[in-house]
Amino acid sequence: MISNNNGIQNEYNFVEMFNNKYLSEFDDNSKKFLKELFGEYIDDEEVIKSWKNKMMQKADIFIKYKNQVKSISIKSGNDNSIHHETIEDFRSFLEKMGLPFKTIDYYASYHYGYARFNDGKTDFDKCLTSEEYKVFYQNELDEFNKAINKTKIIIDMIDRFIIRGRNSEYDIDMLIHGTPDDYVWINKYDIYDMILSKRCNEYTSPHVACMTIGPKKRNIDRNPQYAKDRYIVCIRMNFLKESIIEYLKNK
Repeated sequence: MISNNNGIQNEYNFVEMFNNKYLSEFDDNSKKFLKELFGEYIDDEEVIKSWKNKMMQKADIFIKYKNQVKSISIKSGNDNSIHHETIEDFRSFLEKMGLPFKTIDYYASYHYGYARFNDGKTDFDKCLTSEEYKVFYQNELDEFNKAINKTKIIIDMIDRFIIRGRNSEYDIDMLIHGTPDDYVWINKYDIYDMILSKRCNEYTSPHVACMTIGPKKRNIDRNPQYAKDRYIVCIRMNFLKESIIEYLKNK
């Protein structure tokens, strides 16, 4: 797993690799990436530029060739987290998509994980693990999953979690997974197809297609170090690099 700080350093490493170089200076893998990014006409006529995006957006770096600027999102390591936001923002997003309040509450109840008394009232003194919660309330999670796993909603969530995010009006052009020495990539249009092709109704956890939804940390032990994480919705996608490789192989 690569930590957040190491992840940011990895982004700067990509900037350093791409910036102020001509096509002929790159290895075969990077030449292929750049030609897919800008088109086969790219040549040694003009230097390639790259810089870090200082905004909190899905694009981590930019790459420029002539008058074209492309946005790149970078993931690395084995951490399967692809998006974070507060539960308040997530609830507002679900409301804007027209989900019933009762359905949204099904997710919120799972997120906080409180047990309930026999009369249905919340027991704020007892927090369940995700597996314990499913034993009692799986039917509610099934209803939530059924409501959000519609094609239009899945596409809206891909936009929010991967392609555009919440703080930008612009899409990424490519998603890279790896480090400058070893990376794979997928363009934004293929991201939609890849995730839609991996729709699954067998997840017991809240999910949209192959992306699971849950608290960053449930923090059952109420460790002050993780107190804030309890209020963060974390979107996860297992085996992202492997999924990209498999999708492109079968495309």
